Amino acid sequence: MNNSKNTITTKSKSELITTSQADTICEKLTRGLTLTEILEEKKYEFSLMSFYHFLKKNPEMNERITEARKNGIQTLIDKLLQVFQYQEIENPNQILWIREKTKFITFLANKLTDLYSDNKVQNVKTDQSIKISWEDNQTDMIDVSEDITDITPSDNKD
Repeated sequence: MNNSKNTITTKSKSELITTSQADTICEKLTRGLTLTEILEEKKYEFSLMSFYHFLKKNPEMNERITEARKNGIQTLIDKLLQVFQYQEIENPNQILWIREKTKFITFLANKLTDLYSDNKVQNVKTDQSIKISWEDNQTDMIDVSEDITDITPSDNKD
């Protein structure tokens, strides 16, 4: 017989995570850690699955976590740029490994944030209304009736 108490179901959705815990998770995500790495530290009373369920029910928190993840991708790209600028790597295997990591992070960055994406959505505000109006302003009209001449076709058959 299992007498363990399920702490997730007994707490309300607002008590699953405290504000300080959310701030800590967002800060670690911004530093480049993954959500899986953060929750594996066993500092929290909930699992990854229950956290995702919590995010579905809390759009504000979901937005914060998503923004922190985007910042984390930017942090990882900054770290890779530092590696390319300041480290002298002589081992070809290390160069290949760093190149593959760079390709993977670039791939993720394209999917997660539009900052590094090639297919950026451009919001162009256009006015799709057509305005038709008639003016009855006789002073601007030019009389061309005197300039009209009749032209008869010629019977010239060559």
